[in-house]
Amino acid sequence: MIDTVRINVKAGNGGDGCISFLRLKYQPRGGPDGGDGGDGGSAYIVGDNSINTLLHLKFNSTFYLERGTHGKGKNQRGGNGKDRHIPVPMGTVVWRMNPDGSKDFLADITSEQPVLIAQGGQGGWGNARFVSSTNQEPMLSESGKKGDYSVLWLELKLLADVGLLAKPNAGKSTLISRCSAAKPKVADYPFTTVEPVLGVVTHGGQDFVMMEIPGLLEGAHRGIGLGHQFLRHAERARVYVHLIDGQSDDPAGDFVMLNRELREFSPMLAAKPQIVAVSKLDTTETYELQDVIEEELRKAIAGMEEYPSAPEDTPIHFISAVSGDGIDGLLGQLAGILSEAPRTGLNESEWEDEPVIAIGDTTRRERPPLGFYLDGDVYVVESERLESLTGRADMRDYRVMLQLWREMTRLGIARQLEEAGIEPGDTIRIGNAELEWF
Repeated sequence: MIDTVRINVKAGNGGDGCISFLRLKYQPRGGPDGGDGGDGGSAYIVGDNSINTLLHLKFNSTFYLERGTHGKGKNQRGGNGKDRHIPVPMGTVVWRMNPDGSKDFLADITSEQPVLIAQGGQGGWGNARFVSSTNQEPMLSESGKKGDYSVLWLELKLLADVGLLAKPNAGKSTLISRCSAAKPKVADYPFTTVEPVLGVVTHGGQDFVMMEIPGLLEGAHRGIGLGHQFLRHAERARVYVHLIDGQSDDPAGDFVMLNRELREFSPMLAAKPQIVAVSKLDTTETYELQDVIEEELRKAIAGMEEYPSAPEDTPIHFISAVSGDGIDGLLGQLAGILSEAPRTGLNESEWEDEPVIAIGDTTRRERPPLGFYLDGDVYVVESERLESLTGRADMRDYRVMLQLWREMTRLGIARQLEEAGIEPGDTIRIGNAELEWF
């Protein structure tokens, strides 16, 4: 089962604004009519109930979105790039990976509401946007902004109501096949199930999802026997059923081990409601030792300090998935607990300490200039605003130079340069463009 994957997403760049002037037969010197560039395409992740693994992203993990088209004359705005919706299973957790290897929590996909993961770049303004009472012939337009580039880590944690926990070969597959329409592989050797199995159970007019977790070994919380991968899927269950093999040499010891692994992996998991079910009631050994097994289990519960319920309040069911004995009682109690538990499908407090990272910004705003620095004898100006204006400007045109100087004055860069001692004839670099100060 593919339940983790890394994907790379590059949102589309914005289209460039156009520098154009209206030229008609009876209007040979019309005003500026350069249109804006279109916005680049954005990427979204959306939950999809029809898929249950991340296999479709394993070998198709890089996404490049369309850029916006450039603006044209006659105030024609460029078209926007197409957005992309990336489907993932419900229960997928999205992390943004940083260059230093750390990860920031981005989203928990538990609905079909799209989540923005890479914002497309905004289209640049055409020269028609720069008309003013003092600038009737604007020769500047903006370059489109770059779209976001995101490296994401996706981690699937299956959504289920009931989680079946047990050691290998305790009868989990037989039980879930008896209670639902799921058809897991059933055999008389350990680790028959190597990935989680979901089944929909209907009892007393109530439907709920039961999940079989592959068998857990001692040390599962440290990753032994792929325990990390299996326990991760158990995090979303609202109720746990500890299925104990009635023919085990130490049923109480098995129960203590399962609880210890659950608590060591996450104390939040161990605090959820738990039911104990002893399997293989159809065998003579289990049938005859019911009272002894139950007494040992309650003693074990009494010796556990952090168990969520008292020994006398902990339900213990003896069942046979083969004959069906005790199954109705177990399902009835599960249905009752689930009807009272909040149906959120996830742990609300799971991410309360994680900072949520906002992606993209739908409002156009100018970033304040960052200033300048000296590179030898060249004054290098750092301003995203000015760089977007020089990207498509003809630096040989004196009108462009004058309008750039006005923008630098408006942004405060001109004053900073003068205070630093710049003199006429000195070279200024803005992005890839160089010009002389005058």
